[in-house]
Amino acid sequence: MNAVQKRNLSIEAQMQLNALKKINLWKNIAIAVSTLGVAAVYAGIAGNGRSLFLSVPGVIIIVFGVSAALVLNLGIRNGRKNVEKMLAALDAKEDLP
Repeated sequence: MNAVQKRNLSIEAQMQLNALKKINLWKNIAIAVSTLGVAAVYAGIAGNGRSLFLSVPGVIIIVFGVSAALVLNLGIRNGRKNVEKMLAALDAKEDLP
């Protein structure tokens, strides 16, 4: 592997790490959204009138937030594995003449 390929591979790894940070931020936002859903369900159930107006959308928000967080977490896990493979390939190619 020549110097240009090494540089390009290290730049690609860094760009993927930056993308993983952004995906992690979106995962945290999805968790926050699901927390708002929990608050809405609690307000609907524990309120004076036991309103379905807050409970049903709250459950939908929880399902949406948790499913989004799970998908984003899967992307983060696979992305980290990919970066580890790229860095391992970069290290292996550096050892060769």
